Amino acid sequence: MLGIFWFLFWQMCGIFISYAWFPDKRTAVRLWLGSTAGSVLSMWTPVPFAFFLGFTGSAHLCGAAVGVALLAGAVLLMRRRGPVAPAPGEDPVKDRPLWFLLPPFLTVCVVMVVTHTLREVDGALYTGQCTYGDLPMHLGFITSIAQQGFFPPLYSILPPEKLCYPFLCDSVSSSLYLLGTPLRLAYVIPMLAAFLQVFCGVWFLAREFVKNRGAAVLAFLLFFLNGGFGLIYFVKDYSFHDLMTGFYVTPTNLTEKGMRWVNVLVDMLVPQRATLFGWAALFAALYLLYRGVFRRDDQCFLPAGILGGLLPMIHTHSFFALGLMAASWLLYCLKRDGLTREFLRNWLRFGLTAVALAVPQLLLWTFQSVGGNASFLRFGFDWVNGGQENWFWFWLKNVGPVFLITPAALITAKSEQRNAFWGAVFIFVLCEFVVFQPNAYDNNKLLYIAYLFACFLSADAIMGWLARRSSPALRGLLLGALLLVCTNAAILSLAREVVSGYPQYGYVHFTADEVEAAGYVQENTQPDSLFLTCDNHNNAVAGLTGRNILCGSGSYLYYHGVDYTDAQQTAKAMLTDWQAFEENRQALGVDYVWIGSYERALPGVIVSYLEENYPLVFSSGSVLIFDVR
Repeated sequence: MLGIFWFLFWQMCGIFISYAWFPDKRTAVRLWLGSTAGSVLSMWTPVPFAFFLGFTGSAHLCGAAVGVALLAGAVLLMRRRGPVAPAPGEDPVKDRPLWFLLPPFLTVCVVMVVTHTLREVDGALYTGQCTYGDLPMHLGFITSIAQQGFFPPLYSILPPEKLCYPFLCDSVSSSLYLLGTPLRLAYVIPMLAAFLQVFCGVWFLAREFVKNRGAAVLAFLLFFLNGGFGLIYFVKDYSFHDLMTGFYVTPTNLTEKGMRWVNVLVDMLVPQRATLFGWAALFAALYLLYRGVFRRDDQCFLPAGILGGLLPMIHTHSFFALGLMAASWLLYCLKRDGLTREFLRNWLRFGLTAVALAVPQLLLWTFQSVGGNASFLRFGFDWVNGGQENWFWFWLKNVGPVFLITPAALITAKSEQRNAFWGAVFIFVLCEFVVFQPNAYDNNKLLYIAYLFACFLSADAIMGWLARRSSPALRGLLLGALLLVCTNAAILSLAREVVSGYPQYGYVHFTADEVEAAGYVQENTQPDSLFLTCDNHNNAVAGLTGRNILCGSGSYLYYHGVDYTDAQQTAKAMLTDWQAFEENRQALGVDYVWIGSYERALPGVIVSYLEENYPLVFSSGSVLIFDVR
């Protein structure tokens, strides 16, 4: 299929570029950086042309021409230079544990993504626990960008509001969908590559930070199997049955008990596409910048700046996290090297490149959403705890032993590690005093980057301490006990999430009637048609067809900082009052009315009025569609 070929073409381009730019790096690093670059290029290359051509096949053809030029340049550069000897320290043996870590972690993620995404059972589409909330929003962005072709894209759930959410995490799938890939595959394929990139990013960054492979393995496990002491609440208040069948009754996500440090895999990467694709690019940028700063690898500053500058519309929080880390490392370089020519050259390569690429995105999208909105950038102490519990106990029970080990590890760490870690301290302190979006909980998108470096620091200290124990059996016992304490909550949360992918333990996203009706809409209405519907988050019109609805779910729009209240009230009034319907129908340009189970639940819904006055163009089970043009 053309869409899959498009994605694989960019993976190949990225790998050739990586081989050309980093001839002295070991193969695994070049493949990882190349795959990440390929994903980023597949998102970005259609964008400049889409401003003039729309998000269309023509824009993608122009983007592919850029890819061919980049590929040719990379091949010519490699042929002209010839073979290059690996740089010191680039021994592939140092990465052997990665090949044992990747299969189980990738398998779990593949199972969750495949079983949670539009799983068809008897005509209905099911999902799992963690994707029940966010998946319809992402599907709506993917389908509307591809089907409507407007660029810059609009909110299909609040037209004609401009889409200021970092939409490139979804447009990467819109490209596949536009080029003929079925929606489910278009959603899943880029995610699987991104999971691989994130896992490799943590590993290769850990190998730069820690002393040995054992510490890198431990850091990897601590980060992806993160969880605190939430299991203590199950001893008294919950059962195993609650865990496996309840909605968010997991040890890492018990909001009523103050457990908010959710597992990275279950609640950040699988459901939150912006975080997944953002971290894939962020970890590569951090690796390159770390190499540039602490290994004096000057060739890394420019590509780090390119990746960083392309981050805002992939994941704004990742761009901000990179900026905070970079500011800390810049001060370290200035103290270490002084204001030398080398310092200026390297940091201008990184900084000017990142700023030049990021500023247009921030001006066109981010600042327009944030500007003048008091919900963004406000004071808020103690993250989501807000003084409800003792500060120390809140963080200890959420983060677990890593919260205790990190300060002690910082004292005994090498100078390089301490200097690298101050950026993480900066992020943590800032997030404890400032909220950067309407939902204070979303500060965790920054806090987890600080936690990543805490895992590096703690793992290195733990392995150093264990190495001084004379008995191998004792070392193994202590390490096993520590891992059990640190990961038990995550393992139980993962188990619940995997189980929720089976329909008997999962959730219906779209009923069989809604799926059938969505098929009718796609075949018989214009891509920019406007539907009057209820504002349920799992809206089949928005999620499956890419058409516009008058107003979508406030659970999305509120946290994006969008003013939707007037549209929401108007939509509800039109569905329940025929006079309000007639007063607003033409002015708002409503083309169709969708009556399903959510609309029928509204008191006084005007079904009878519509049946008497407008053509019924579709009827199946609980779904009716009226043409009101």
